[in-house]
Amino acid sequence: MADSKAPPPVPAGGGDKIEEESLDSDGLKVEDNTIPIAVAVIVGLLTLLLLYLYTRKRRLGREVLICGICDSGKTTLFSQLLSAKLVQTYTSMTHNQMTLPVENKSSVELVDVPGHERVRGQVLESFSSTARAILFVVDSNTVSKQIRDVAECLHSILSLQIISQNSPPVLIICNKQDADLAKGSPAVQNLMEKEIEKVRRTRSSQLAGIEGDEGSVVFIGKEGKAFEFKDLACEVQFEECSAIDLETLPGVKKWICEKA
Repeated sequence: MADSKAPPPVPAGGGDKIEEESLDSDGLKVEDNTIPIAVAVIVGLLTLLLLYLYTRKRRLGREVLICGICDSGKTTLFSQLLSAKLVQTYTSMTHNQMTLPVENKSSVELVDVPGHERVRGQVLESFSSTARAILFVVDSNTVSKQIRDVAECLHSILSLQIISQNSPPVLIICNKQDADLAKGSPAVQNLMEKEIEKVRRTRSSQLAGIEGDEGSVVFIGKEGKAFEFKDLACEVQFEECSAIDLETLPGVKKWICEKA
């Protein structure tokens, strides 16, 4: 009878490493592909996001629209940005357009959009589909008295279907900060958000039951929530300045350069 020998002991810390493997019901090895699949999904999503951002930016034109109600300081800002000169301004019934060089980037086209409602609509119809960015100028000195007009003007721009779809960035310029009664950007933002909420409700009521009109404008902000700029799809920032004072305009110029 052959002697039965016990297998030699495995030295502590030595010997062959035993790997644990996952087996299916038939005893076949099953590989864990969770991590590779997760990585592939993440890479795919990032690629789609970068592709979307790239094509969206290419789709936008080179026009930077300067908007606002009459006497807010749009044309003064337009002139200062282009030539650093003050010009005599008046209510215009047509838009102004000139090229603004941008450092290390392609130049942009500044478009001074008239404040008159009828003319404004015609100009926006021409440029809204390719607008790269929007400067919305507010007279900080009289904004409390003119808040309804200011809110209706901005709402009419942001609720345009093509503007909502392209979501160009918006800089709200709190102009005429040199005036004694000028309000700061937090106060201007608060006034505008409250009044735009009222305009939004009024506009929604007017559109209710009207067939065919809802396609030209969209609801801005979040349904069932008071209007706030942070809820918009586009980026909205505020900047304080006085268009007649060049020393207060670096922030505006920097913003345009970043968005160009």
